[in-house]
Amino acid sequence: MGLTVKDIFIQLSRILKRLSPAKKITLAVLIVASIAGIITMVSWSGSSEYAPLFTKLTAEDAAEILARLREQKIPYQLNNNGSTIEIPREKIYETRLNLASEGLPRGSGIGFEVFDQTKLGMTEFVQNINYQRALQGELSRTINGLQEVESSRVHIVMPKRSLFIEDQQPATASVILKLRPGRFLSDDQVRGIVHLVSASVPNLKTENVTVVDGNGHLLAGDEDADGVRKYTSEQLEFQQRREKSLEASVRSMLEKALGKGKAVVRVACEIDFMRQEETEEKYLADNQVVRSEQLSNEQSSSSKGIPAGVPGLAANVTANTRQNKAGGQSNGYSKNDQTRNYEIGKVVSRRVLPIGKLKRLSVAVIVDGTYKKVIEGEGQEAVEKLQYVPRSQEELQQIEKLVKSAVNFDPARGDRIEVTNMEFYNEPSRPEQSPSAVKVWLAALMNHAGLLKYLAVALFILLSFFMVIKPLVGWLATSAWEEAELLEQLPKTIAELESQYAGNELQQPVVAKAAEIISKDQQQALQLMQKWIADQ
Repeated sequence: MGLTVKDIFIQLSRILKRLSPAKKITLAVLIVASIAGIITMVSWSGSSEYAPLFTKLTAEDAAEILARLREQKIPYQLNNNGSTIEIPREKIYETRLNLASEGLPRGSGIGFEVFDQTKLGMTEFVQNINYQRALQGELSRTINGLQEVESSRVHIVMPKRSLFIEDQQPATASVILKLRPGRFLSDDQVRGIVHLVSASVPNLKTENVTVVDGNGHLLAGDEDADGVRKYTSEQLEFQQRREKSLEASVRSMLEKALGKGKAVVRVACEIDFMRQEETEEKYLADNQVVRSEQLSNEQSSSSKGIPAGVPGLAANVTANTRQNKAGGQSNGYSKNDQTRNYEIGKVVSRRVLPIGKLKRLSVAVIVDGTYKKVIEGEGQEAVEKLQYVPRSQEELQQIEKLVKSAVNFDPARGDRIEVTNMEFYNEPSRPEQSPSAVKVWLAALMNHAGLLKYLAVALFILLSFFMVIKPLVGWLATSAWEEAELLEQLPKTIAELESQYAGNELQQPVVAKAAEIISKDQQQALQLMQKWIADQ
């Protein structure tokens, strides 16, 4: 007959009464720990794994994104003082696409979306201010697209328009960049930012754009009064490129002949970066051409008599006045002027000497020798080793000639070539473990992160049962539980059944002996049974 619920509780209370205080405490701790562990593992396996949706957000973008997440009822978590938003991993890509369709995150500053909501009655001054803010924000977002730039801010000064050109002031701009840790901008990238800002703002020249990094170092805008740029960094970069190019040329040639890793090449260039201009004007004495010519010819002739006599009053009042007589011959007049200008031929030439003229070249070359196999020792102690053999002087001279030809050696400039033979130190090769296999394995595990949770829960339950619960139950069961009828209702193992039947076989002689005693004295046995019943 099976036990009822009331009987089960009665049996459990009897079992607990038979336990010692130490075993009672152990049993309580075991039950509480098992329940807490199961609840924790189940809740952990059922919870979603959170991953970053966006990082390093501004306060405006974070607030707008959170509003969209609340509307879509997507759970989220905030980290890094609110600059990082995390959502369940399985919803990251879909949510990013949805937010991107709305233009989120917008980045630092306000772009042209400021004109999406225009108000009636807006003055021209407010519109100009909004346009300037939008232009600054759009430029900042564009600059933030560079891999080296973490964030940026752009400030533009737009002068007032003037009716007179001489009173018009030029526009200016300044850019501050916050670079990512361990990243730097090259000079070409800085110039690209300068030209980007200059081309985006009307009447903004490149020399009026200033670029500063997060540490306050000036990256652009160091133009002097004459507009001549300082070429210090560019000159150093040009010199390094020239040296590296020559080194690679010589090394590749030697490694083809001697073997890979058998030559070390170093080149030092002394370059003249002085900027020079020459203007030459030559006059050609033999080259004469008529530049201009002016001719003037004047002639005059007349047949009338020319008046003659003494002029004055006396000639007119004297009685014996002389009569003026005309000349019997005609007079003539002639004038001839000639002016001729010659132009002497000349040649005017203007030469701008190239910047970066090579003044002197120094090349140092170290070549390794050859190796031959030798056997040291005799018999079983014989060891095969490599013996170094230096190169001959003829080989070194031949290598030096090849190097001179490769670098365009010029003794007039004071160039120097040094070729030295030296034994190289070869480190013993060590097998390197490629991390690609580990990365592939970890990536595969991350793809099945959900399944791994359930496997971890199952493994935790099995280990807890076999390593904690079962040993503790065995220790608690060392008391006299055999009298409890509750245990008879539980399933038994084969070993317990065999021990039970073996015990019954051992008890059969005792039962037979008790039956024999009862049959001999039935009256006394009846009284004993009545007494047992009364005690119950």
